[in-house]
Amino acid sequence: MSKLQLAVAARDKEYVRRLADYIRGSSFAERWQVTAFTSANSCKQYMKQGFGIDVIAAEKELAAELRDHAGSKPVVILVDRLSDSVEDRELLQYQSLPLFMGALEEMVRNSSHMELQAIGRQGHRNQAEGLGGAGVVAVHSAAGGVGKTTIALHLASAAGVIGLRACYLNMERWDTSNVWLASGGKEGKPHEGLSDLLYRVKSGSSSNGGQIAKYCQYSPLLKCDYVPGFCNPEDRITLSGEDALTLVDAIAFSGRYDLVVLDLDDGWAEPQLSLLERSGIVYEVVKDDRSVIGKQQQAMRYARQMQGERYGEVLNRSQLVFNGSRMEADGRDWRTMFGVRETPVWLPEVPEWRDSGSHRPLTSSAYLAAACKLLKQSLKEGENVRAAG
Repeated sequence: MSKLQLAVAARDKEYVRRLADYIRGSSFAERWQVTAFTSANSCKQYMKQGFGIDVIAAEKELAAELRDHAGSKPVVILVDRLSDSVEDRELLQYQSLPLFMGALEEMVRNSSHMELQAIGRQGHRNQAEGLGGAGVVAVHSAAGGVGKTTIALHLASAAGVIGLRACYLNMERWDTSNVWLASGGKEGKPHEGLSDLLYRVKSGSSSNGGQIAKYCQYSPLLKCDYVPGFCNPEDRITLSGEDALTLVDAIAFSGRYDLVVLDLDDGWAEPQLSLLERSGIVYEVVKDDRSVIGKQQQAMRYARQMQGERYGEVLNRSQLVFNGSRMEADGRDWRTMFGVRETPVWLPEVPEWRDSGSHRPLTSSAYLAAACKLLKQSLKEGENVRAAG
């Protein structure tokens, strides 16, 4: 898919540097190639030399100088405050960068001056071919405290390492991932998360990649996107299985991602079970701890009794993942004990994490390397990561 060439003209060097760095490091890089200018003359010279530009986003004074050279190219004016003008395409310059790019895509998509066929093309093709949009991977366990969030964060980051556009989605009742992912309050507002996205999608007002982009934020830590959690705990506590699927499908079918990584609550309540059914790969996480193993066995046995065929389908796509060290050559038959096969990749114990009360994810190259190996192994084995739905 060819990229659209975006020219950004603004006198603030730090602003254009920050915007260019964000685009290049986010999933928008799949669709946009950005070139930054701090003067109108440098942008005009660039066009005179024959370099292609599809869209120009420029501060008002610079935009006025560039209009005569833009031809039929859309010119978006970067402003501090929107006016009542219906002729100019105005875009707030200083706002959340994911919101900025989402609004820019939507603005250009609706432009009468060009067909923005590149945006969303991949997503539409996936739907037409029946591939179910982006692949969905779920990280789950019957017991708490086994490191699900740590694993999910590393898998999302690993997806980027192996060349996939990924989105991390925390669907836990009590989401603490913002401790690592929050941008210090500089980008986004509290309502720009799963609570608002669910409302928008159910009301039919968010249905394409440009609109979904408003709710996605780029994490410098993960080097991929994520959607902030539910700002209203009641929205998550009362979440139905259908609503959970609505959220995931909105993101998976947006055309923005190759992979959605789900961080799920322990247990098999309806939201978790619906998302496990939706996932192409399910990683059941355990630790080599007698109490954890006992809880996992009892819970999985109960799930078989209560959910029957539904749970059986989930087991077919499940893999047992051990987080941390284990007893070697212990002779235990994990497939018999849990009813799912064991992945050949074990996630290593990180001593510095064990010795501290809290740890910052992605500080261990060995752990990230193991996560990359785990994900690549699953994909190589032909797991239907785009299954279900």
